[in-house]
Amino acid sequence: MQPYFFPYLGYFQLIHAVDEFVIFDQAQYIRRGWINRNRILNAQKESIYIHIPVEKAPRETKIKHILINDSSNWKENIFHQLNYYHKAPNYAFVMDFLDECFNSHMTSISETNTILLKRVCELLAIDTKITVLSKEFPMITQANEADEWGIQVAKALNATTYINAIGGIDFYNEQKYGASNLEIQFIQPNLKSYKQYNHIFIPGLSIIDVLMFNDFSEIKMMLDSYELIGKSGVSVK
Repeated sequence: MQPYFFPYLGYFQLIHAVDEFVIFDQAQYIRRGWINRNRILNAQKESIYIHIPVEKAPRETKIKHILINDSSNWKENIFHQLNYYHKAPNYAFVMDFLDECFNSHMTSISETNTILLKRVCELLAIDTKITVLSKEFPMITQANEADEWGIQVAKALNATTYINAIGGIDFYNEQKYGASNLEIQFIQPNLKSYKQYNHIFIPGLSIIDVLMFNDFSEIKMMLDSYELIGKSGVSVK
């Protein structure tokens, strides 16, 4: 998976479900994606983006080469946007946690997100090994077809099963993986609603929103609420 910025709960379900999670930093950076932004609540009971500004780069630039633009005080901007949560039950704890996360000097968006993902996993007691593709497997730099990255990584890890987010179910060629002695599975999150103050629930927000409103026992149950399915959509769990 690409290194997203404080992604939604389903991303952490995927990390939780696998033995080793590989951060795909060799992919091309896509503007207005999830690499340097995500959604939280605002006072109008809508979702808004928090983001880390990045330097301009050529269109073909890989995620691992995207640098953070520190010309604006983006950390203060994010904390200001998070003020809407000041009455949330875990506000003080989460803000202290975020302050610690942002405490180190950050230059690369990929390395920054890797640190943030690991910190959230530590907080949620997710002990899955997290590997960065370009560092652990520098020899894997390209693929003939986009769905072949997973095959190369799985082979390098001597894995027998490759698990991907449900959004890619139509993208992957099951026969191609089978020819490489790999089973391919997809994680289907079962994301239940939770109380976001007293307004209509907005799903799919950043993990920050989940942390603000839920205790660890509740989040643990959320992390376990998923199903692994095959290409046909049939459960394999």
